[in-house]
Amino acid sequence: MKELTITTENKGGTVYLSAKGRINTTTAPELEQALDKALNTGQPNIVLDMCYVDFLSSNGIRAILKTYKQATKMGGTFKIANPSGNVKNVLGMAALEPMLLK
Repeated sequence: MKELTITTENKGGTVYLSAKGRINTTTAPELEQALDKALNTGQPNIVLDMCYVDFLSSNGIRAILKTYKQATKMGGTFKIANPSGNVKNVLGMAALEPMLLK
């Protein structure tokens, strides 16, 4: 079974990604690659649905923050939608909730 699955959909000038599984040291590069690909579509508005993410490591947070900074620099937005309880707790402990949650 795969640890992380990411689906992508372009809708009305926004790229929607949905992640399912665990974002850890092994899978964070996969998340980063998907987020980079989303940024390279020329649509700097990105929403990452994390409803089905049951673990988020510091490596995942790094990939998320990198995307947030790049999207903002491009005049766009980056938000996390539907965070699971675990994701919301991690973002809260890192004081990132106000900046990242949709």
